[in-house]
This record gives sequence, structure tokens and C-alpha cells, in this order.
Amino acid sequence: MARFEWAAEYDTGNDNIDDQHKQIFDAANLLFEAVRQKKEGDVLDQLFDVLLQYTNTHFKDEEEFFEEIGSSLLTFHKAEHRRLVDEIRDMWREKRQGSSEDIGMDLEHWMEQRLVPHIIKEDVRALEAAS
Repeated sequence: MARFEWAAEYDTGNDNIDDQHKQIFDAANLLFEAVRQKKEGDVLDQLFDVLLQYTNTHFKDEEEFFEEIGSSLLTFHKAEHRRLVDEIRDMWREKRQGSSEDIGMDLEHWMEQRLVPHIIKEDVRALEAAS
């Protein structure tokens, strides 16, 4: 069973954005499962790279879409995206340096306390702020 389940309440109303969010959930689930199975080294590095690269791709696509629709919150949204990416990079750096005790818990926190609220609050607000 997947650790991070998509819920209808996460829907933004934009199918493309929601589909990309679901892919981030899929990538996070793959990484979480590998951590749970105590995989090491290259396996975790590759799964982290998948999560990071897809998250970056999604954020770029989302920002381009918000620019196209004239969202007045684009500048704020871009800054928030940078913070989210920095957080996940920091989390992984701490894991690799041995200063993170539980990368699975760190990933859970990032997904549940940062990414999900971003989706259900900030993405929806940016969509509603379109001209």
C-alpha cells in the first residue's frame, strides 16, 4: 500500500496540474518504500533524483501555466517553489551526511506539512488569482 495517497480534496480543478501532482506522489511513494525496505546507496540516490527532477519539472510547468493565465500570485508562487525544492535538497543532503536520523520521517513531513498544504492552499489561490 502506498504511503502517500492522493485524495479528492487535493484536486485543484486543473487536470494537468493534478496529474502532475499525482506523479510527485508516485515518486515520493517509490522513495519512501525504498527507505522502508532499507535500500541504500545508488537505489536511494536514483529515486531521490526522480522525485527532485519531476518536482522541478512540475514547478516549471505550473509557473508557465500561471504566467499564461495571468495569476497575480506568480512571483510569490515561484519563491515558494524554490523553498520547497531547497527543503527537499537539504533533506537529502542531511541524509547523505548522516545527520538525518530517519529520512522516511523527513519525507513524510515534507509531503504532509509542506507539499500537500502548498497544493490545497497556494496552488488553488494562484489559480483563483488569474486575470
